[in-house]
Amino acid sequence: MPQATQQGQVPVGTYFGLPGFTQPFEQYENLNNIVTPLSITAQTPWNPPGSLQKTDIVKWWEMETIVSITTTFVGATLSPFAPWSLFQIPKLKLQGQYTPVECESGIDLAFFQEYRPMRGAGQMGIQDLMGSNSAGVTGVALSNPSNNGYMSDVTTFGATSPYQAPAIAPLSVPALPASGTSFSFSLEIPGGLFFDAYWDQAIDGTLLPNAQGRVAPMSAFVSPQYMGGGERVVVPTFNYAALNAATWDQGPWSGTTAGAISVTQNMRRVGYYGSANPAELPPVFNWQYRRASKRFPLGAWSKVDIPVTEYGQLLSVFVRIFDPGTPPGVPATVADITKCQLLYGSNLPRFDDDILTMQKRWVDQHGFLPPQGFVAWDMLANTSGANGLSNDFKVLNTLTNANTHVHLEQTGQTFSASSYAVIGTELLVPVATQ
Repeated sequence: MPQATQQGQVPVGTYFGLPGFTQPFEQYENLNNIVTPLSITAQTPWNPPGSLQKTDIVKWWEMETIVSITTTFVGATLSPFAPWSLFQIPKLKLQGQYTPVECESGIDLAFFQEYRPMRGAGQMGIQDLMGSNSAGVTGVALSNPSNNGYMSDVTTFGATSPYQAPAIAPLSVPALPASGTSFSFSLEIPGGLFFDAYWDQAIDGTLLPNAQGRVAPMSAFVSPQYMGGGERVVVPTFNYAALNAATWDQGPWSGTTAGAISVTQNMRRVGYYGSANPAELPPVFNWQYRRASKRFPLGAWSKVDIPVTEYGQLLSVFVRIFDPGTPPGVPATVADITKCQLLYGSNLPRFDDDILTMQKRWVDQHGFLPPQGFVAWDMLANTSGANGLSNDFKVLNTLTNANTHVHLEQTGQTFSASSYAVIGTELLVPVATQ
């Protein structure tokens, strides 16, 4: 909750957001214009020369990525998850604190960003779907489940499929990269999230008063990152995929026998300049925002329970299923999933769905279908009242509800022993205010 003040002091955040007091910025970071040549056969760690800036207050960072092809590819097959699978094991760790982003793949970062972008009306179906031309969704999920499309908007994927293709990749990603060409894209690393209506809570779920001393919702950014106070050393870490990825989940291209690429990485930050007057600064709450995804082995499954191991207020949950058994691999056929549930406690259903119901709700909330292989639930985006408002009164608190897990059942698709699920969680984790 907002910090207490001594008698006579103006509370923290009183003047925050007022013209003349709050000074926003959008600027390049210390880590900028870093060029990395990629390997054909092995992943390449990103090795920046320093860390992010240690000043001011940050809401989120942006990773601007420019991919330059220096030698024409030979034998390349484009992944349906291009270009997002270029990033492997992306993470941002704040020194002395939790990790706000910790994902299995850039695929998961991209999906988080598709339905919860940091800019604009992120909870509404009018969002620009990360710069792509998405197929229309009129009538989708209203009569029959759809197998969806892939995450790539390339002709060979989606356009030839009989299913809707809500692509989220830029149209310029080349199927067979040619020398002298390039393409670019951007991924966000959130430090917090804006809530239209935020109910401040204690860890045990007790409602806490707002800055006016009333138990009532407030609009708030939960919670901004104060970079200067602790002199934090903050560096994003990730690997670039090999140019010849063994499977589609491991990189944008597979089957490459020749080719050369270099990646230029630019980091930007968006936030507010610091102030000596606490009343001008944004309040910090006992909760911090986190996006995480973890791999869970499936094997040859027909029924499975996937535990949610993150602790905090769950805002959204998704499962991404992929089978790499026969390279380059294949996502799960979601139309074959007959039951998808989000359960807690003594198997109480928060959502008791089939694919049709899950897709209908998601389209109502966001205006597009999850990509192929994804099952997803959003407890933050409102589906009634004011369209698009984010309200945390419906979230699931795993600190007060044990045994939170996803239950799936499917028939029709045969999975190999190496198939797996990635469970993604968007949540608020409890922290001590600083």
